[in-house]
Amino acid sequence: MIRKIIYILLMMIVVFILTSKSCGSDTYQDEEARLKKEQESTLKEIKNEFESEYLFDDRLMVYGVKAKQKLLDFADYLSIYSGKDLDTLFRQQVRDMIYNLFYEKEAMMQLSVVPADITLKKENDLAGLLAGIDASPYQSIGFAISGLKIVEPLHMENTESYTGKLGCFFRISVTNEKDTILLHETQSHVKMITTRIRKQFGNNTTLQVWQVFLGDMESIK
Repeated sequence: MIRKIIYILLMMIVVFILTSKSCGSDTYQDEEARLKKEQESTLKEIKNEFESEYLFDDRLMVYGVKAKQKLLDFADYLSIYSGKDLDTLFRQQVRDMIYNLFYEKEAMMQLSVVPADITLKKENDLAGLLAGIDASPYQSIGFAISGLKIVEPLHMENTESYTGKLGCFFRISVTNEKDTILLHETQSHVKMITTRIRKQFGNNTTLQVWQVFLGDMESIK
């Protein structure tokens, strides 16, 4: 009788284990199928939204807002980059982040931390601006933006791009051992450019998507 009870218990355990494995396998397969479906759905949404041939007013407004955020990021990144105690590797990463905000690395701007350049209203490219920061004697430099607005909405320039302009005030303050002083303040117009680039999603999927960049900066005062 005891042997029979033990045998029944063993069989129940075996059935339980087999059932658990089967349920676990089914659950795993269901989850895998769900994730795959979600990925396909997300990819489809991305293709529908970003891979279209043309942009309509609602999307252009969104990219205008994104351009404003990139200009604010530009000021923040410059402030971080100017810190003399910044780790070399991190400084290079911030430098790359600054360049990635712009459509062209050679973007021109009347923006400098060199007093002589400011007096002469000398035009710099990004490399010149960053070189001036590297050579500056200041402990840190603060870049701030105010009055940011869209002065020329994004509009079609050609079949490959949309352009517009942002307006803002740039304020540059420098910190030495004793004090923080205002170095320069200027009103600027900043070009924004929305165009299509090739972007990778996952390991095997590359799409041509719309993305907004900053362009040349023109001092208007």
